[in-house]
Amino acid sequence: MKDLLVRTVSGVVLAVTAVLGVLYLPVWMFKLLVAVLSGVGSWEVFSLLSKRFNGIKPILSGMTGFFLSAVLLFFNLYLAIFLIFLFSFYISHRVYRIDTLAAYIFGFSYAVFFISSIAILHEYNRFLVLVLFATVWAGDTMAYFVGKMVGKHKFAPRLSPKKTWEGALGGIAGSVVLGGVVAYYLEVKDAFIPVVLSAFLIQIGDLFESFIKRQVGQKDSSNLIPGHGGVLDRIDALIFGAVVFVIYYQLSNTL
Repeated sequence: MKDLLVRTVSGVVLAVTAVLGVLYLPVWMFKLLVAVLSGVGSWEVFSLLSKRFNGIKPILSGMTGFFLSAVLLFFNLYLAIFLIFLFSFYISHRVYRIDTLAAYIFGFSYAVFFISSIAILHEYNRFLVLVLFATVWAGDTMAYFVGKMVGKHKFAPRLSPKKTWEGALGGIAGSVVLGGVVAYYLEVKDAFIPVVLSAFLIQIGDLFESFIKRQVGQKDSSNLIPGHGGVLDRIDALIFGAVVFVIYYQLSNTL
């Protein structure tokens, strides 16, 4: 009961803080905040990878993740990619292992590009981020309660033993309904398609991070957030949804 209370309180505080940040922070400050989040996410993912690969430096990688996210958000995408390869090669050549090189490129691609997509979406239209929040949070909540009440068939037992097909379907339904309602209320045009796509793909976001943790024998990405684990544990589905939204709106603007 105490753990549930801690989890609920910290979740509400995070949600309120996130919404206020989206609504009231100027674009440049929101970008900077997301870059910090990318740095923390980089530290977490490289802390996990350090248990499997030689030569991983989590603290240095976290600081580099912040810098790379700032480069991506304030300067140029290709410069960020180029710097990821340079830094990854610099670290991995010292231990002379190609698996370390692959781990670095993967870790930064995940922590930097996926998390930074939240700020890119905010720059398009800050209300899109609120639609994304509604889509993901409704999905998480409905998946939990539907899974608790009627869940019987395991969804991905090796990655997340508590997830069920019933919970996943409930989560998808919750995401579509609340995401659609919030998009309509905020008058965000053409949001229904990315909401529906995200409703399905955010299920993968949670499993993706679970796969990494299972590979290194960890339950949480860190213990930074009381009752929730780490930053990646809290936003694993959100960043997958953010990428879906960004891809959709970028393609819509070019086609």
